[in-house]
Amino acid sequence: MTISPPVRIFALVGILSALGLGAYLLVLGGAGSEPAPLASPPAVTKTTATRPAAPTTPARRATPAKARTTAATRTRSGFPPAIDRALRRHRVVVVAVTTPGAAVDAEVRAEARAGAEQVGAGFVSASALAEGFVRALVARTGVLPQPVVLVLRRPGAVVARLGVVDRETVAQAVAQARR
Repeated sequence: MTISPPVRIFALVGILSALGLGAYLLVLGGAGSEPAPLASPPAVTKTTATRPAAPTTPARRATPAKARTTAATRTRSGFPPAIDRALRRHRVVVVAVTTPGAAVDAEVRAEARAGAEQVGAGFVSASALAEGFVRALVARTGVLPQPVVLVLRRPGAVVARLGVVDRETVAQAVAQARR
């Protein structure tokens, strides 16, 4: 039995996360065993200034990298930028998510492209190993089988989720999406 690359990557990330959490708890648990020293009260000084102190502005905190959004990540449809661009150009778009190097996946990608071209729909191909792309796609559509062919209709509605397909099946799904 072979395990697909996305499953291997997910398992590796899970193991590394568990190890990191364990190390964090170990460090945090060790630091909590000694009481923290009490801070001495601030010294009272006599000030002779008659004017109030100028207000200070707090330093700006850096925005975490995850919270930053750029024009490349913000899209109208909520899909990854490549799909969003295709949806702006075409009313219906076929998206093929496959694993590079897999023979069946290469055939699925070729058939999906041919079916989209046959009926004049947009086409986007993506690698299942492109983590950011797949994460955004899963967030918008839910769990995806491997390989998957999605048929999307503007403004971003998922019309069909297909697995292993031929060009006629893709063309028929696009025709139904246009109704």
